[in-house]
Order: sequence, then C-alpha cells, then structure tokens
Amino acid sequence: MPSKKILLIDNDVEYQALITNALEPANYRINMSLDGESGFQLAKKDRPDLVIIAIELQDSNGYLISKKFREDEGMKNIPIILISRDAKPKDFEQHRKLKIRADEYLLKPFSEDVLLSKVQNLIGFHITEKEFELMQEHLNSMIQEKILLDDRITVLEKENDELKSKLGSIGDVQRAIREGKEKEAGLVKQLNESKEHTKVIDKWLTEANDTKERLQKDNDKLTRENTSAKTELENLRKQVKELDTALNALQNRVKGNSASTEKIKNLLSQAIAMLPKE
Repeated sequence: MPSKKILLIDNDVEYQALITNALEPANYRINMSLDGESGFQLAKKDRPDLVIIAIELQDSNGYLISKKFREDEGMKNIPIILISRDAKPKDFEQHRKLKIRADEYLLKPFSEDVLLSKVQNLIGFHITEKEFELMQEHLNSMIQEKILLDDRITVLEKENDELKSKLGSIGDVQRAIREGKEKEAGLVKQLNESKEHTKVIDKWLTEANDTKERLQKDNDKLTRENTSAKTELENLRKQVKELDTALNALQNRVKGNSASTEKIKNLLSQAIAMLPKE
C-alpha cells in the first residue's frame, strides 16, 4: 500500500524535525518547502494528499498561501493544516469563519501525538502491505478467539443459571429461616404478653375469691336474719289467730252492737295489713 504524501511549507527547522519524526514512522512521505511560492509550485507538480502550512514564512503569509490552494481548481480540495508560533486563538477563530478556511489549526508548541491525530483524522491511517497482512492475520486470530470466548461465555452462562437456581433454593431456605425467626419472635412476644395477662387474671381471681368469701359471709348473715324473721312472722300469725278467735268470741257477746263490730273489724284489718309478707 503506497504511502500518502504530505507537503510541509515551513522554514522552522525545529518543527520540520518534529513533524517528520511524528509522521514518517506512520508511513507518511514528507516533502518540504521553506517558502510559500516554492511550496505551492511543488504541490502543483507532486499533488500531495495533505498540506501543512506555517503562518510565518519568509516570502509570504501562510493565510495567503492557503488561499491560493483553495482558489486553485486542481488543489482546492486538498486538506490544509495551518500552524503558527505567533498567532492567537482568536486569529484562528476568525479565519475559521472564512470561505477559504483551513481544515485544522495548531498553535506552536504542539505535540507529535496531537499532530498525528489531526493528520489521521483528515487523510486516514496508512500502513504497508506487510503490516496489512499482519493485521489481517491478527484479526483472524481475534475472530477465532472470539468464537472460543463466545463458547466459553455460553458455558459460563449455563453454569451461572444453575448457580442462580441453587442460590434461589438457598435463598428460599434463608427466607424460611428468617420467617421462622420472625414467627418465633412473635410467639415469644405473645407468650410474654400472655404471662402478663395471666398475672392480671390471677389478681382478678384472688380479688374474686375474696369477694366470694365476703358474699358468703353476708349470705350466711342474711340466712340467719331470714330465719329469725320467719320465726317472728310465725309468732305474729299465731297472735292474729288468737285475735281472730277473740274477735269471734266478742262478736258473739256483742251481737246487737254492729257499730262496735265494724270498728273492731277495721282495727283487725289494719293489724293484718301491718304484718310482714312472706
């Protein structure tokens, strides 16, 4: 694969060496010119693939030389890189706005890597046929490695799925253990609460037993009082019967006296009403 040609128009010896060292190892062929007009005429004869033009030239100005390239029908499409030691960034920014602008701009000092990157972006990478064959062999080797790697990835993915399945089972067990511990904690809490409730119930039972004993004593007392009241009631009933007998006897004695009899009956009724009921 033939090398691509680059024309360098610059009288700066230091940067001639820098540019040569940066581009020749990458398989670019460098032609040099110290002034603008000679460089332009050399380009018309040799037709470079890219031109690097310094702004500071002995016989002209790099802006004017780049303008000549852009106005030449046969060379207007050749990529141009303008370089300068004295220009300011704003100078390049203004030139970028022109119709005859360059493709790239570099302020000195710049590194070999930066220059090589700019050149490769404009006219591509350049390798020899031998280098191309070696790259092709390397590419084929990488393809084979990729195939093996894909197979290995398939195996690993299968193993990963199996591992995930096992981990899922372990996860289920761990989850069951966590749930069991949570249930155990809940039961312990319920047990503690039940113990507290039992204490309260025991207290209530003790108080209930005490109350039962008091009620039993009160009931015994009421039973005794009720028995005494029944005895008194029985005595009163006997007295009523005795009064009723006496009343009958009295009625027989005072048969003609109805008023007295009626009065006695009223008194007897009142007495009977005053007796306690069963």
